[in-house]
Amino acid sequence: MDGRYSHPSFVARLASAHVVAPRRVVRSDNLPPMTDSPAVAISGISKVFESSSGRVDALRDIELHVTQGEFVSLIGPSGCGKSTLLRLIGDLLEPSAGRIEVNGTTAHQARLNRDYGMVFQQATLFEWRSVIENVELPLEVMGRDKAERTETAMAMLDLVQLTEFAELYPYQLSGGMQQRVAIARALSFEPSILLMDEPFGALDEMTRERMQAEVLRIWAKTGKTVVFVTHSIPEAVFLSTRVVVMSPRPGRIAGIVDIDLDQPRTDDTREATRFYEKMTEVREALRGVQAG
Repeated sequence: MDGRYSHPSFVARLASAHVVAPRRVVRSDNLPPMTDSPAVAISGISKVFESSSGRVDALRDIELHVTQGEFVSLIGPSGCGKSTLLRLIGDLLEPSAGRIEVNGTTAHQARLNRDYGMVFQQATLFEWRSVIENVELPLEVMGRDKAERTETAMAMLDLVQLTEFAELYPYQLSGGMQQRVAIARALSFEPSILLMDEPFGALDEMTRERMQAEVLRIWAKTGKTVVFVTHSIPEAVFLSTRVVVMSPRPGRIAGIVDIDLDQPRTDDTREATRFYEKMTEVREALRGVQAG
């Protein structure tokens, strides 16, 4: 495991990026509700990195609203600032200019309120802790008692369909299963917003497609707002209610594609004519920013 992820400060910051009170969702179509109230409101955000080698303009003048219950994917060329924008939303970085509001407050206060769950490309599980102990970790850092930690962790493992693996260790799991544990950990505090940074980028294609279906199932069941970073056009179209296309650095929003595919989405969705039409729309938007 990368040493950055075993440092106590990272563990504490990760734990503090999770949970508020549960939000129960009941809908006949088993889909999360969407309202006009923004979960995330981004206004005039820019990010500049200063280093000994000079100045890097990562993002410039980003304007974006994400509605509660939406599934929004960020896509764009490598280095366009997708992950930087996700980390700004999650208060893991501070903007150089502009303002981000999350659930009606600042991104910093939202993190203190534990409004975020975060999932990264690497599952960042602790090898010396069992599956259930990994899921319990943020709750443990927050001082929750053992009985509550265990009950909550088992409920989250049930959500990701891994209860029978609770006592195993990460090395005994496949890559997809490890990411499901990471998702369970991110949801352990019932956050209202799930931030996902290329969580399936290291998986093979078949496992990746299964994980996409799994995330949609969890999204439908929990009603979370999801902001998802990906390089994959098919993945973005399959998962999202909207796809945000970003330009090369400095990253700007070059276009937004509404994804009006029927729900729930299944393997048949990937074969539908409308699916290919939406992939073409996203692809053309990407070609436009690269040509520009």
